[in-house]
Amino acid sequence: MDLEKMKQDAAALLEDGRANLVIGFRERAGECVPAFVTDADQADALTYDETCIANVAAYLRKPEVRSRRPVALVARPLVMRSLVLLKAEQQLTDDDVLVLGVGDDAYHGVLTLAETEKLLNDQYARLAPDAETLAEIERIEAMSPEERSRFWSEQFAKCTRCYACRAACPMCYCERCIVDRNVPQWISTAAREHGNYAWNMIRAFHLAGRCTECGACEAACPQGIPLMLLNSLLAREVRDAYGQTPGYDAEAQPVIGSWNTDDDEEFIR
Repeated sequence: MDLEKMKQDAAALLEDGRANLVIGFRERAGECVPAFVTDADQADALTYDETCIANVAAYLRKPEVRSRRPVALVARPLVMRSLVLLKAEQQLTDDDVLVLGVGDDAYHGVLTLAETEKLLNDQYARLAPDAETLAEIERIEAMSPEERSRFWSEQFAKCTRCYACRAACPMCYCERCIVDRNVPQWISTAAREHGNYAWNMIRAFHLAGRCTECGACEAACPQGIPLMLLNSLLAREVRDAYGQTPGYDAEAQPVIGSWNTDDDEEFIR
């Protein structure tokens, strides 16, 4: 990847005012962490490699970032999908964001959201979970309902309710999450079995048809809960049932909250 060209483009965006902020990555103590660059002279500190797994689109909902729009983001294909989906959900406009596109050892330059959507469909239309994740999904699917319930109960028992998964996800942008409501209190806030199960399952279903499978939630989880197994399983169900993969069409209607007059209603009794 042409890292120097990316740095030059980031500096140019800040110099000519096309962006007021560039969100990318920098090295700190041997690790790549998110970086917020506001001055062209700082752009040389930007870096990028395969360890840059944070989905920086999650920062776009922060008030201090919204106030600096237009913003440019260093984005890999799965993060690009998040941006297109945010546009589809009317959380972004074409004037809000520019993309410094990276992927497959290539740097794609500065892209608008429309150009990002085209790039995704042209070059990254077949993104899929890795083989290990797919194999584990098949293993879980082969379990009996009782075995699956026991498996997920054991995984969710590790949850400390830190909500790092929510913070890492660009699609968790509700101003007030269901777990923050206490009148009425829908989900127990205690890190105990019932509340943990309810929180993780409800969040997964809220992301059905919306998760771009970037893996940022699982990477952020300090307890190592395999969140992407659940997310990827639901993503597959949505593809099979509705033929929809989120993040490729900024005009697509969301699976949750939309319907067709000819939808199958046999489940209604």
